[in-house]
Amino acid sequence: MADFNKKMLEQLAKAAHQVWMEGKIRDGWKYGPVTDKGKKIHSCLVAYEKLSELDKESDRDLVRGIPRILAIAGYEIAQKR
Repeated sequence: MADFNKKMLEQLAKAAHQVWMEGKIRDGWKYGPVTDKGKKIHSCLVAYEKLSELDKESDRDLVRGIPRILAIAGYEIAQKR
């Protein structure tokens, strides 16, 4: 199973956050300093660089799980040559 180097992990986490934000915005969510699911307000609707370290780690954890998910489906990540 592939492990991502630190730079790659950060790039993928940033991309994952962007995709998550785009989905939320499409669904009518807005930024607010305090998350309120009923009002569709979320405190993480900011650029990746503005996230707290804890929130960035959540995105990194998501990315770290990708190789395992692909392996279950019979795929693996390989570096492009």
